[in-house]
Amino acid sequence: MNKKKLTTLLVFGILYVTYAVVLFLLNKNYQLSFWLSFGFITASVLFMLLSFTFASKDGRSQQVVGMPVNVLSSIYFGIEFVLGTILMIFPALSFAAVFVPQFVLLALYLVCFVPAILSDNNYKSVEIKAEEKKEEL
Repeated sequence: MNKKKLTTLLVFGILYVTYAVVLFLLNKNYQLSFWLSFGFITASVLFMLLSFTFASKDGRSQQVVGMPVNVLSSIYFGIEFVLGTILMIFPALSFAAVFVPQFVLLALYLVCFVPAILSDNNYKSVEIKAEEKKEEL
């Protein structure tokens, strides 16, 4: 892992931990809406970090719905962060009112993200590098 990727992961990791600590210090009402929203926000952070970590250089530049995979993941994280934080404020909301919008957002994201990560472009660059190393030996 190169230094730029590691720095990016550390910055986002520290920001997420800071958000979680502040959230748990400020909120004393841990209802279902809080835990569902916190879970979806955590999942969005993990998907964003996965896209920064595991997408190859070709995969990051690959256009998915008109944008690179990393940008798509960052947009999903931003929308989920705002939506989840807003839904945490209202502890009296029903399960469906909290779960459905966040699940639909996650499903839309995964429909774009999974094929982009599993595309041939990501594996071709890895295979080419492996073949080059074999030829050097």
